[in-house]
Amino acid sequence: MTASVHLHKINRSNKESAEVDLRNRIKATALGTISSVFVIAGAASPAHAAPDGVAVDTAACATTGANGSLTTPSFHSQDKRVDVTIAVYDSLADGHHVRIRVVGKTIGGTPVNFQWRQNTGGEGTVKSWTTYAEYSSGLINVGLQVARFEGDTLLNSCTDWLIET
Repeated sequence: MTASVHLHKINRSNKESAEVDLRNRIKATALGTISSVFVIAGAASPAHAAPDGVAVDTAACATTGANGSLTTPSFHSQDKRVDVTIAVYDSLADGHHVRIRVVGKTIGGTPVNFQWRQNTGGEGTVKSWTTYAEYSSGLINVGLQVARFEGDTLLNSCTDWLIET
């Protein structure tokens, strides 16, 4: 008796394959860079539990010139307060600064944007903050928005959520 295995190749154009590969490499770079910030700061990296055994939830994204990450111990939908650590990395020597902020969605689905934090240190610098998101009726989701700015003009951004939307 002979066993056979059938492999199915996903048909993508060269451009689509290149774009998927680039997105994966950017995400891996963002997670690796930002993870090292959390290890240095004493927080957990995305693939590890916190020192006291508490699970850690992570969201991360990358856009042209900026990578960011958010970690929180075990997010539970409808929490009124969510403690987070956020970090943003400037990955491009372009004269622009990068920012990060916590974003949320209320129980009714209304978006909530919290204060921008900025990194003006230039290419290769990382800044991180330990902060919280709070909303009186609770948050059903929490995430981050990372952006590159020229002055107060947003040039490009990305967003990621703890719970896939």
